[in-house]
Amino acid sequence: MSKLFSVHPHYIQKVKSAWRQKINEGGQNLVEEIGLSASILNMFLRGQPLNSLNFVGICHILGLDWREIAGLDMHSEQMFFPPELNFGYTSLTKEITTVDEALGALVETLCEMLRRITRKAGDVVGADRTSIFLLDQQTNTLGSINAEDGHGGSLVIDIPSNRGIAGLAVASSQVINIPFDVYDDPRSEEAKKTDQKTGYRTYTMLAWPLFNEQKNIVAVVQLINKLKLIYDPQDYLSRRIDADGFTEEDEALFAKFVPSILKTLERCQFCYQLTQKLKDNVLTNEEDIVQQSELIAELEFMEQQLHRNFDRI
Repeated sequence: MSKLFSVHPHYIQKVKSAWRQKINEGGQNLVEEIGLSASILNMFLRGQPLNSLNFVGICHILGLDWREIAGLDMHSEQMFFPPELNFGYTSLTKEITTVDEALGALVETLCEMLRRITRKAGDVVGADRTSIFLLDQQTNTLGSINAEDGHGGSLVIDIPSNRGIAGLAVASSQVINIPFDVYDDPRSEEAKKTDQKTGYRTYTMLAWPLFNEQKNIVAVVQLINKLKLIYDPQDYLSRRIDADGFTEEDEALFAKFVPSILKTLERCQFCYQLTQKLKDNVLTNEEDIVQQSELIAELEFMEQQLHRNFDRI
């Protein structure tokens, strides 16, 4: 039987306040987003018992620590999560039984989500390549697990947020548009290093920082090499690119596109930060079985939330 949790009476007002804040921030469609019924959300707000995964999921969306909200810090109560999921979503993968498997599934879904967003972002302004760097606020690092390698695959690139053109976009909180030729720009050292790894050549670039509602940077979208409207796909890259680079019209077009991917990238950022934190510190000891069960449940919930966004990209 699934473990049930409810909001501790001490935190009823806190969760109601968090819910009102979400509504004020434009979260009217929150119930639809998380895939739960309004009745389940009302039960949560009234402090009625919920399935453990539903409880964890709502707390996550509201930005609350579910352990605190359940009052577990006030008790020595142990908890176990069930292996089944109860979000109205049927997983196509095998049952996950270890933290390592759950982490791997989350990373795989995260990569696929970023691939979809990357392709769409590049298409909007006619960029030959695109990279999305997620900001890890804890380590102050920009990480791209979806930088194209030129062979249909991806590269993992981690750079300090104070280096490179993407880092400058973070530091300045400004859009950076570099016309032909990027290599003539003194800020292009990181771009040159990446090109050496991929065998590619960066000529023009548009680096766009994305901000959440709290005005914190979530990610930097790096659009590379504006293409001509008409070109021969078999021609050399130097002949396919538009030497004028990305225009003011491109910037205006991309600005209109950004809101459509921002919420999804916020979730990607959260998942990315968690995977970075856990990848070298996965629980393995048998005495940590309770913590493992909790962590598996949280990772599976986050992986499902990314899946729910697939059709929107």
